Amino acid sequence: MEFTGKKVIVTGANGLVGLPAVKKCLDEGAAKVYAVDLRISDNLKWLQSQYGSDKLVLVQTDLTYLSHCENLLSMDKINIVLHIAGVKGSPARSSTQPADYLFPMLMFNTNMIKASFDAKVDWFVYLSSVGVYKPADVMHEEDTWNQEETWASTPSRLDWHPGWTKRMGELTLDSLRVQYGWTNYTVIRPSNIYGINDNFAQDATVISSNIWKCFNVEGDDMVCWGNGSSKRDFVFGDDVAQASIDVVKKEVRDIINFGCGEAVTIKETIETIKECYTELTGKTKNIVWDETKTNGDPIRCLGSKRQEKYGILPQTTLKEGILKSMKEYKSRL
Repeated sequence: MEFTGKKVIVTGANGLVGLPAVKKCLDEGAAKVYAVDLRISDNLKWLQSQYGSDKLVLVQTDLTYLSHCENLLSMDKINIVLHIAGVKGSPARSSTQPADYLFPMLMFNTNMIKASFDAKVDWFVYLSSVGVYKPADVMHEEDTWNQEETWASTPSRLDWHPGWTKRMGELTLDSLRVQYGWTNYTVIRPSNIYGINDNFAQDATVISSNIWKCFNVEGDDMVCWGNGSSKRDFVFGDDVAQASIDVVKKEVRDIINFGCGEAVTIKETIETIKECYTELTGKTKNIVWDETKTNGDPIRCLGSKRQEKYGILPQTTLKEGILKSMKEYKSRL
């Protein structure tokens, strides 16, 4: 299914996946894109100034209300919905503030799926998460379901609430398949997303929090949790946005992982952040490991067989992505 001439909704349009997805939809020839979020950022306003308000419509609304989602889908005959909205944060935050994830995501996922189904959209993309998996060296799509189509595993306790919440969105879509035979949707399970327009803060995810530390913590020492031995599969936000486009164009009726296909250690990742910081500023940082803090799961890497099967692969290396992210954050300062 091509985007040319189509009318598209992108939720979570301010985010590190949503924002590039909006631009990519327009570049693919979409007739109109509705960029939806709780607030309208300057980045979205700038995009609208480039493409015009007739092509890019900015919608500020709260998707935790079903009526808002229904109103959104009734504004026009929508062809494609890229439901990218989510609540982003760190494992530390998800363990101490689980309700901040569970309530809004349960509501806006369910609401957008129902409203899109009722509006008979041509295609729906649901951005799930690596958090739906149990801890494993390599996580494969079929690990979550068994042949009887029941849960074959549960999410990691470190991702318990957000992991189950994302799974419930997947289950909601599956209920429509079972009862109504609706299969015009794709579920994408991305690995650990980072990138331009990320939430750079002390309590954010690994890459964004350590980029923040480079520029905001005084002194040469940068304190990092654990010992750096755990491994993660990172993927650049712009690549995830492209994947959300590609699954529609290829009409992928499936659940697919989207990662880089190999895990790197947290130590290697933070060393790369340190290297990029030196390249950009000429300054250096000393990495100090706080081994009283948890490492998290020893390894989390997504199996790549299905994404390879469909030819939906990331294009950005870890260093390229970190350098782009750091440049963008530095420009804000």
